Order: sequence, then structure tokens, then C-alpha cells
Amino acid sequence: MELFLWLALALVLMLGPMILIHELGHFLSARRAGVHILEFGLGFPPRLFTLAREAGTLELDGQPLFLPGSVRLPPGLGPGQPVEVRLEPHSGGLPRVGEIRRTTFIPDEESPPPAPWVRGTLTALEPGTIYSLNLLPLGGFVRMLGEEDPSHPRSLAAQPKRWRLAVLLSGALLNILAALLLLVIGFMTGVPTRYFVRVQEVVPGSPAQAAGISPGDIIIAINGERLEDGATELREWIRSSPGRPLELTVRREGEWLTLMATPVLTDGHGFLGIGLQSWPDPESLERYSLPRATVAAGKTIAGVVLSILMLPRLVSSGQVSVAEAARPVGVPGILGLLAYSLQQSLEMGVPLLALSVAALISLALGMTNLLPLPALDGGRALFVLIEAIRGRRIAPETEAKIHMAGMAILIALSLFIIVLDIVNPLIPWSWLNR
Repeated sequence: MELFLWLALALVLMLGPMILIHELGHFLSARRAGVHILEFGLGFPPRLFTLAREAGTLELDGQPLFLPGSVRLPPGLGPGQPVEVRLEPHSGGLPRVGEIRRTTFIPDEESPPPAPWVRGTLTALEPGTIYSLNLLPLGGFVRMLGEEDPSHPRSLAAQPKRWRLAVLLSGALLNILAALLLLVIGFMTGVPTRYFVRVQEVVPGSPAQAAGISPGDIIIAINGERLEDGATELREWIRSSPGRPLELTVRREGEWLTLMATPVLTDGHGFLGIGLQSWPDPESLERYSLPRATVAAGKTIAGVVLSILMLPRLVSSGQVSVAEAARPVGVPGILGLLAYSLQQSLEMGVPLLALSVAALISLALGMTNLLPLPALDGGRALFVLIEAIRGRRIAPETEAKIHMAGMAILIALSLFIIVLDIVNPLIPWSWLNR
């Protein structure tokens, strides 16, 4: 049960907002470019209900009318269809639509409808943006008019190249900026400067079990000396002390204990039989100022990007294995990482861990979308750059087919990665279920 709770919290509090931020970047830049946005959705379809709809316009036999967002539109309504429109009283501006419905009529043979209804052919329709709440809480989406079809003047494809690039790349840019902001907040909340040790596991029949050490114990000091460097420091004490009793100061569920444990000689060094995890001392947090946190966050992001760029050389030199470099991660794996970091941050009382992992995931999301692959933002931007070089665009039908094929491949690959994440997770599911 705890497993699903942590995964749900990671989805709603961390992964969902990251995806939503990405779509918000597209939404804001598309609005600035004058692109007509059909829908901005919270979560992924199917739609639960419409939160709001902005006002729009329509034309009846060429006459423009104001379309309030509250007016319900018949499903599948579009230009060229005969309709009846009820007009509402108005003072100034365009005539205001109160209701619209389909009809069948022959203008020369039927009498006009009673006022305030008017009848005619719908010659243009531009409804306001729908803001919807959808079933799957995986972030959000932006549905724009004509992403590959430039026939409508307010479609994305009809905009100048600079605006199309801005709309396509703004989602990834906002993810990268979000990563920077998360790291800045993390550094400002505090960076641990001293680490204790948490006991992850105790080997049955080991000296640690004989001494009464239990999983979950926090080892604060050894032989009266307070730990400063966590697991690394304690491991050196144990390895260098075979046959010598060690006095461990332990915190267990709010109580302080003193336990005596004697490592045994194994393979030439001391062995106690415990799994170690460095555990930050909440009292040692150093809170960065805003300028210092910004510099530290920038260096962290630059370091991550540099590491990614150097990955081929690290693999070729044997410093990173091919299996590690090529291990893909899907939604389950990302959720596992986020959930575990959230769990650890809450237990440690140090927000930096969860914020750092969330920042790296947001950075990865932004950089992945910049890859020049069909269906991704980077792939769509590549078509704009090709158009700039050629001096003419690739046929919209051809571009749409390429992106559709790319999307099919990405979906198939995503399904494979999801299965891999479930069968062989990066973070063992048992870690979230304790």
C-alpha cells in the first residue's frame, strides 16, 4: 500500500507539474505568437469536464458575431454547415450569440425563424480556448490549430519561422529554467555539511546482530567521536578495527543508545555485517544566499550537461559501462526515483535531495524533447530549420506522416521501457514499501 502512496505523491507533486510546466511554455509562447489554442488540458484525456472556455467569434453568412465561452457548441460543428443562432441584446460591439444549433433549410423555400433567432450558413468559427480537467494526472497538453497545416492564418504552421521555433522550443526551455529554480530553492533550504550513518540492513549471525544493531538505527558517533563523513568514515573505522570493540552511539526511534560491537577479521579487514547509508545531520544544514545558490545551481546544471556530452568518451574509455549508459528510463522508473527521493527527503528532513532529483528529471525532460527526432519538439524544430535552409517548406502532408511514424515508434519504445522499468526497476520497489 505504501508503494502506491509514494508513487501517487510523486506523480501528483513532482512529475505531473514538470510536464505541466513544459506545456505551459508552449501555451504562453503560442499565445504570444497569435496561434489559436483549441485546448489547454490538465492531465491527459479522456476529459472529465470543462473547467472554463474563453470567448470566441463566428461568422454567419460573413457577418461576424461574438461567441461567449458559456455557449455550448453542437459536436462536430464547422464552417459550411447551416445553423440557427439566437442573438442576445447588446450595446456596442459585435452582436452577441446566446445559443447556436444545427438546422436543415432551403433559404428560398422556408420562412425565417422567429426573432431573436437568425438563420444562415456558418462561414467561420473560432471558439475560445477550452480549459479542461482530464482523467490521467500526468501533467497536461496544449492542442493548437494546424500544427502542420498552414491553411488557416492563426494556425501554428502559418506563423513566421522565428515564432514557430519559439513555440516549439519554449516547453523545453521552461523545463530547464524550472530545473535551475528547483536547485536554487534546494541550496537555499540547506546543504548538509555533516553526515551520520543509517543502518539499512543487518546480516543474520553477524557481530552487528549480536551487538543489538537494528535496521533503521542512526549511528551518531563511534568511540565518543561524532561522525562527520557518514558511511565512508564509519566503514574505515570498521575495516581498521578487527577484534577491537567499538562503542556506537545510536539513535533509535527518538531514543539514544550505546552499543558495543566488535568487528571480526574477514579477508584481511574488519567486518561488522551492516549495510550503510550516509544520513545528513539536519543541524548541519548550510543555507545559501540567493546569489550563491544561483551560482551553485548553474554549475550543477552545466556539470550535468557536460557529463552527458562526454558520455560517449566515457563509454569508449571504459569508465562507464555500455549497460549503464544505454539503460533507458520510462515513466515507472522516473516515478520510482522521484518517490524514493521524496521519501528520503521527508525522513531526513532535508528538502535538497528531492528538489535535486526533481531538477535533474526536469532538465532531462527538456533536453530529451530537444532531440531532433520526429514527433519530439526538436524534430519539429528541425523541419523549420530545413525550411529556412531550403527556402521552402516540406509538404505539410509529408511532415505529418513523418511525425506520425515517429510517434508510433516512440510509443512502441515507451511501452518496452515501461515493461523494463517494472520488471527491472532502477529503485527496488521494496525500498518504497517499508
